[in-house]
Amino acid sequence: MTKRITIVGGGYAGTMLAKALDNRADVTLIEPRDKWVHNVAMIRAMAQPDLLDQIIMPYDGLLQNGRMVLARAKSFRDTTTILENGEEISGDIVVVATGSQYAAPFKMQGDDSAAFLKNVRKTMTRIDKAGSIAIVGAGAVGVELAGEIAAVRPEKQITLVTADNGLFPDYPKKLGRSIARQLGELGVKLRLGERIAKLEKSDQPYKPATGKLLLSDGFPINVDLVIPAIGTLPVTDIMKSVEGVDFAEDGRVIVDKWLRPVPHNNLFAIGDIASTSDTMTIVGLTRQVEWLTKTLKAVIGGKPLDRARPYKPWPKPLILLPLGEDKGASALPFGVTGPLLTSAIKGRKLFIPRYHKQFDWQP
Repeated sequence: MTKRITIVGGGYAGTMLAKALDNRADVTLIEPRDKWVHNVAMIRAMAQPDLLDQIIMPYDGLLQNGRMVLARAKSFRDTTTILENGEEISGDIVVVATGSQYAAPFKMQGDDSAAFLKNVRKTMTRIDKAGSIAIVGAGAVGVELAGEIAAVRPEKQITLVTADNGLFPDYPKKLGRSIARQLGELGVKLRLGERIAKLEKSDQPYKPATGKLLLSDGFPINVDLVIPAIGTLPVTDIMKSVEGVDFAEDGRVIVDKWLRPVPHNNLFAIGDIASTSDTMTIVGLTRQVEWLTKTLKAVIGGKPLDRARPYKPWPKPLILLPLGEDKGASALPFGVTGPLLTSAIKGRKLFIPRYHKQFDWQP
């Protein structure tokens, strides 16, 4: 008998898993948004608006056998998913892959792609017109954004502000030093160990009322545009409907060694919501999806889950950090690498052809 697998969330992890299981199970993918956004490439699109037409894709070509349900899941009853409209979708296995949220314009804030595109284009215009830009937050998004803008618009004054005393303190020091050096070569000014005295908005770019951004050292910087790049938050509201689920301090769902939030249940959590030592990156979630695909195929074939090989996260955090098409650095399993390999893996094409193939779509 064919297993019914319900996947809640049509982001990176959910769509990858749905595609991988489409020929082996009766797959239902539940997602309220009408388009899929390649958020990783949205960073470069801020500096290269022509890229926008290549990175927002319809879900139509994703599944050949399974079905896509355009709705928002509200809660679970065992392995039955209850939608906001009251409809119930029964399944044998449920995988929750609701991802994370981030400040505009890098991720959709609502479900309507038209409204999202309107906001994205507004930000693109602001970036185009701004002579000086302050990016607040030096995680992957902030650093890549600074590099992308500086790489193609060298006339702009870009300042990157972070409260940390160095870049990427949770990674080998060589990574932060390499990124800092290359940002300097691009003309980006770093303000390390600085906090913003007052951030007028934290969820979207804005033009400061005074034309200045006051830092904790007491010295203001003149800027035309402030872009917050802080605060990735896991989207876990639906998991609060599941009795016994626990959450880590960062809000992610605590899972067992088979990525189940509640042991001995056919409910799994993957991607940004799962509290593993994996980072909230494509590198991290791809490992989880590959493991879960293999594991669920074995379960479909009759193998008990507790006899399957448990999931093992990457032994150390990994990250790919392009700064434009030709610069960047990465922390990979074998160590820190520089522009050449970073460009070849991610920087040159940003995985765009891979997702065109996944969604069977061409712009």
